[in-house]
Amino acid sequence: MKTFLTLLKREYWENKTGLQWVPLIIGGIAVFGVFLGVFVFSTSNVQINGVGSHDLTSLFKLYDVSVDPRAKAIGVQMGMYSGIFSFGFVLAIVGFFYCLGALYDDRKDRSILFWKSMPISDTMTVVSKVVTAMVLAPLFFWVILQITTLAIMMLATIFAWVSDASAWSNIWQPSNLFVIAFYQLQAFYVATLWAAPIIGYLLLVSSWTKKVPFLVATVPVVLVIIAESIVTNTAHVASYIGERFVMIWAAYITPVANIAGDFSDVIESDAADFIEEDWIPLSFGKHLMDMDLWLGIVVGAAFVVGAIMIRRYRDEAL
Repeated sequence: MKTFLTLLKREYWENKTGLQWVPLIIGGIAVFGVFLGVFVFSTSNVQINGVGSHDLTSLFKLYDVSVDPRAKAIGVQMGMYSGIFSFGFVLAIVGFFYCLGALYDDRKDRSILFWKSMPISDTMTVVSKVVTAMVLAPLFFWVILQITTLAIMMLATIFAWVSDASAWSNIWQPSNLFVIAFYQLQAFYVATLWAAPIIGYLLLVSSWTKKVPFLVATVPVVLVIIAESIVTNTAHVASYIGERFVMIWAAYITPVANIAGDFSDVIESDAADFIEEDWIPLSFGKHLMDMDLWLGIVVGAAFVVGAIMIRRYRDEAL
C-alpha cells in the first residue's frame, strides 16, 4: 500500500500543473471576474428598458425586498452549481493530455529504466495512472471549485453589506452549500465513469505508441468513422463516441435540469414545493443503472489490461 501511495504522490508531483495550478487559475479568473463586477462596476449606473438609471447596490436592495425567497434560493443554487461547467470542461482537457502522456513520457525520457529497476509491478504503475485520472483529478478539481465558490460567496457577502441588504437571507441561507457541493462531487465522478472507455483507450495508446500519441489516438478513429460511412453507409462508431460525450455532459447538467424545472414552476405557477423537497439525486441513480455505463467501464478495463500487457512485454524505452 505504501508503494502505491508513493506512486500516486509521484503522479501528483509530475503533473502538479494540470492537477493543481490549472484549476487554481480557472478559479482565480472566476473570483477576479466577480471582484471586478462587484467592486469596480458596482458604482456604474444601469438602465433597465431605457427607463431610469440605477446603480447595482440599489438594484440588489430592490432584489432583497421584492424577490420571492424560493426564487432566490433556486437562483443562488443554480449560480453556485454552474461553476462545475468550466471546471468540468478544463478537467476533460487536462485528463485527455494526462492519459495520452501517462505511459509515453517516461519511455520518451527513459525514466522508465529507473522505475523498471524498482520493485514496482507494471500493473501497479498503470493502476496508479488510472486512479489519478479517475479519482484524484476530479477530487482536486472539486476541492478547488469549492474554494472558488466560498471566495465568490465572501465577495457577494461584502457586496450585500455595501448594498445595505442581508447577506444571510440572500446568499448563505438559500445557498444549500453542502448539498450543492455534494451534487457537484457526484457529477464529477459520474461523468468520469462515462469517460472510462475513453480513458482506457488513451492509456492503451500511450502505452503502445512510439511517437506523437495525439495523432496516433485521434487519426485512426477518424479514419474508421470515414471508412464505415463509405463501406457500410452507417455511423455506429461515430454514434457510440457521440453518445458517450452526450452522457458525460448529461452527468454534469442533471442537477441543473432539475433546478431549472423547479425554477420554472416557481415563476410560472407559484408552486408551493421548495426545491429541496423535489431535488432528490435519483437522476444520478438512473445513470448508475444504465447498462451502457457499465459496458463502457468493462471496455475501459479491457483497454487498461491491454496497456499493462504492452508495458510489460514491449521494449522498455523509445
